[in-house]
Amino acid sequence: MKKVVVCLFVLVSVIPINAYARRGCCSHHGGVAGCSSSGRQICNDGTLSPSCTCGGGSSAPVQNVRPNYVYGCTDSSAINYNPSANMDNGSCIARKEGCMDTNAVNYDSTANIDNNSCHYEKMVVGKEKIKYKTKYKKNDKLEKDYKKVLQKGKAGEKEVTYKVTEDKNGNLITREEVAEKVITEPTTKIVEVGTKESSGIVQLLWVISLIVCFIYASKNKDSNLILNKIRPQKLLLRIIVYFLYIVLIIPTFIDIVIVIIEVIKKLTNKK
Repeated sequence: MKKVVVCLFVLVSVIPINAYARRGCCSHHGGVAGCSSSGRQICNDGTLSPSCTCGGGSSAPVQNVRPNYVYGCTDSSAINYNPSANMDNGSCIARKEGCMDTNAVNYDSTANIDNNSCHYEKMVVGKEKIKYKTKYKKNDKLEKDYKKVLQKGKAGEKEVTYKVTEDKNGNLITREEVAEKVITEPTTKIVEVGTKESSGIVQLLWVISLIVCFIYASKNKDSNLILNKIRPQKLLLRIIVYFLYIVLIIPTFIDIVIVIIEVIKKLTNKK
């Protein structure tokens, strides 16, 4: 009785394993298609199972079963990869990235994957100012460094055409000037510049006159001098006017003339 139980246990243990093993013999090759003359199972893609044999061994009858081929591209990196194919037919198309828009300047006819690298070209016309030039005209009759504008400068205008390259979002890539047309010519600014050297005697006379005027004004506050008219002003205004009095020179010479006239009158009245 014990022997019978052991035998039944062995049969129950082996049969399911054997059946499972047979189901998996051609699981990666399209399933089982039949038996070969050597007793091995034939898979649907035409290959022989490396481990599974037919139930009858080499003496089992040969089944003339035609393998079930699925032709197509079996290269997973190709753009036309067919996961159902089990037989490569040489139709694989390699991936090629590039610009696929025929309107773009960098269109790639061999590309099959668009990589957003397209560039577009267009002409842009705009107006721009032309800067005027400055011409200096020397005059030896004017004091050195004295400047006078004889003619005001005026900017001109021109029309410029650019060839612009942009990406698909309108971002500027390159800009090249291709044409230029002047609409209005600029007007040259002409400045007259004095070159005459100042005489040392004139400067000396001005300094002496300035000193004399200040001394005379301080002693003769009722005199009709310009200096005496400055003194009553508020402090800030007085400082500004004194500065202009010294820099402009002319007020000093006016005052020195007034001083000379008043001195002459005083001398005449004494006689």
